[in-house]
Amino acid sequence: MTALLMTLSILTCLVAGWMTMMYLLLQHPHYLERAVMGGIIFMGAAAVAAGGWKGPAPLRATLGVWAIALLALGLWALFGDSGDDGWILIAGMLFAVEGAASAVGILRDAAAG
Repeated sequence: MTALLMTLSILTCLVAGWMTMMYLLLQHPHYLERAVMGGIIFMGAAAVAAGGWKGPAPLRATLGVWAIALLALGLWALFGDSGDDGWILIAGMLFAVEGAASAVGILRDAAAG
């Protein structure tokens, strides 16, 4: 589980970092809000990749909320009215899988001890 979660988190960092930079460079409408969202996704994925999901309870709780929000965002990108851009589909799938895997990892670690 650790290797899978680390790989997913690193991929999420790459996608979220790319998205953040593109929002800042292109400055489409609402770019600042979207860049902040990308930064939050990046920071959460970096914390999970660093093993934060095994950390103290307050960090695990924060990452648990982040994971559920990321799962919801990924599902909205896939099934909501978010457009048909290929990158939205790729990011949506990655975010949904990352969110679900992070939530399972956090819950599994909390149950173990």
